[in-house]
Amino acid sequence: MNYFILKLIGVFLLIATLGSCVKDTDFDQFDQTLLTPIIDLNLVFWEVNAPSFNSTSGNLPLGTVRDTTEIRFLDDPDTQDSVVRADFLFEFENTSDSGYDLVIDFVSLSGIVTYSLQTSINTGSQSQPEQQVLLQEILAPEVMNVTQAGLIAISAIAQGLPPQQGSLSMKSKARFYLEISGQ
Repeated sequence: MNYFILKLIGVFLLIATLGSCVKDTDFDQFDQTLLTPIIDLNLVFWEVNAPSFNSTSGNLPLGTVRDTTEIRFLDDPDTQDSVVRADFLFEFENTSDSGYDLVIDFVSLSGIVTYSLQTSINTGSQSQPEQQVLLQEILAPEVMNVTQAGLIAISAIAQGLPPQQGSLSMKSKARFYLEISGQ
């Protein structure tokens, strides 16, 4: 009998506790909520061997290689509007006997360049690769130009004569900072 009364009191206390937690909740305060997620993405990875610079592909001049990749992870207009900052990290390694000028274009699906980055990579060698890191932080309102892109186009142009040996490789990551309000 005592055990039954203890169970009854326990259930009563549990119901009273749960009822009091819900009773004082003001769901109208959700309008004042600000979520700040951070999204990390691997962006583009590629390696171009020296012979690729010695042939003309399409309408590109000798000594130029271009790669285009879709980046359609920000297609939703609400997501695009929520991005307040983007950080791009590009890591290059050059083991070829040529330096390079690199152009990284963010391109809309209609073919318009919305944002562009440029850098140069020094000559390297098989025994002593040239390594370079490019970190680009883009803040609002300029970050909107990046979020409008559906493609990333990377052009590597050999400085001087096209390389005869080695390769140029790139790894890249992106970090997007969002602010999502409850309104």
